[in-house]
Amino acid sequence: MKKITLVVMLSAFVGIFQLAKAQTGDASKIAYINSMELLNSMPEKKAADEQLKKLADQKKEGIKKQEEALAAKYNKIQEDLSKKSQTELDSMKDQLQKYEQELQSDQQNLATLREDAANALDKKQAELYDPIMKKAQEAVDAVAKEKGYLYVFDTSQPSLIYAAGPNILASVKAKLGL
Repeated sequence: MKKITLVVMLSAFVGIFQLAKAQTGDASKIAYINSMELLNSMPEKKAADEQLKKLADQKKEGIKKQEEALAAKYNKIQEDLSKKSQTELDSMKDQLQKYEQELQSDQQNLATLREDAANALDKKQAELYDPIMKKAQEAVDAVAKEKGYLYVFDTSQPSLIYAAGPNILASVKAKLGL
């Protein structure tokens, strides 16, 4: 009975030792990187951000001009109508409906302009950022393969709450020549 207990305890000890050894070995195969920090350090992203800012400013200016024109038109109509008597206003029902339709149409055009601007910015952002993201991903893949990492976690994502493995940001930056 003592021999069986001793064998079981010895087996348990060896099993725990092997488990600890396996976990330690696997921990060296895990690394992390902050992808946002990497992307923000890339000159291509900085150039893309500048292009997007210029485009956004242009779109904002166009929208602002449209808003100002609509406000001026509305104010002129209000001013013209305020000078009219109630009987004159009653006789202008067709003209008032026309004003209302024009203003609604102008508001719809403004909403369409805003939507088109947002879509154009999204499209341009994808066009500019996709090659940058691909380049960064290829560099991360290359460094992970070179260093033998099985997993690389992105600390810029909220899903990771603990990162004790090696940070490969410097190696990826070096791979990109940054």
